[in-house]
Amino acid sequence: MTRKTVRIAMNGVTGRMGYRQHLVRSILAIREQGGLDLGDGTVLWPEPILVGRREYALKALAEQHGLDAENVSTDVDAVLADPAVEIYFDAQVTSAREEAIRKAIAAGKHIYTEKPTATGLEGALELARLADEAGIKHGVVQDKLFLPGLLKLKRLIDGGFFGGSSPSAASSATGSSRATGRPRSARPGTTARRTAAASSSTCSRTGSTCCTSSSGA
Repeated sequence: MTRKTVRIAMNGVTGRMGYRQHLVRSILAIREQGGLDLGDGTVLWPEPILVGRREYALKALAEQHGLDAENVSTDVDAVLADPAVEIYFDAQVTSAREEAIRKAIAAGKHIYTEKPTATGLEGALELARLADEAGIKHGVVQDKLFLPGLLKLKRLIDGGFFGGSSPSAASSATGSSRATGRPRSARPGTTARRTAAASSSTCSRTGSTCCTSSSGA
């Protein structure tokens, strides 16, 4: 096997989402499994560069997880100027994200970022345009769209189970009022009961109980 190392600048890993969801459960999990087998005799090995404002916190994370202490920085510009860094990941507060992503795009880094990409629609669209023009690969974290329950819900809406795919039908599917966004009481024969049955069906096939209980995003 040939191992290919990919250096990833991870900005915002001292925050809850950046640390638990992306560093620990994604990058470090891949490393614990020996890397990502590409199926062609190559194993992709992610090498995170921990970026943030608090150097002591970054160094503590590196030590805790056995990462190279040299791969820690509070200087985003210096990290982006390093040609060995191929990917920029952003899990900072949203207000700081747009400017950092602009710099990463200008530096020619591939982008993967938490949502939202900017504080407004125009800023988000501009980032997408700049990334397309730069010819880089870019994506936004949207894993919840692919949860079994939501995929099932989309199939039901597309198939007309709720009587159409209008916004009102979608809000009915989630048991909320279109006008207020508040939960609507379930009455016999309403779409709320249909949704419960659909969710139960999904859970029985996947062996999961998450579809019938509230879970955090």
